[in-house]
Amino acid sequence: MLIYVDIDNTICTTQGTDYYRSEPRPEQIEKINALYEEGHEIIYWTARGSVSGMDWTLLTKQQLSNWGAKHHEVHLGKPHYDLFICDKSKRIEEL
Repeated sequence: MLIYVDIDNTICTTQGTDYYRSEPRPEQIEKINALYEEGHEIIYWTARGSVSGMDWTLLTKQQLSNWGAKHHEVHLGKPHYDLFICDKSKRIEEL
């Protein structure tokens, strides 16, 4: 399976857009790492910079590496939204 995973407030706790102070959520990262180990393709997809236009690529990749978050790719540019409704969506708590 190809699995897209959000970053902020999914695998880490982030207050607003203070990405420098994001704190990893180890239990959530392990859930995604388990999917990676099962052979699924993991792509982290974040809205960091979607509103501000700032490029958060370097910090984001460094954080994922430091946190041990296994993945195949990292994509920025996810649209900013308040609610996403989709028949394929799951919350991290449902894994």
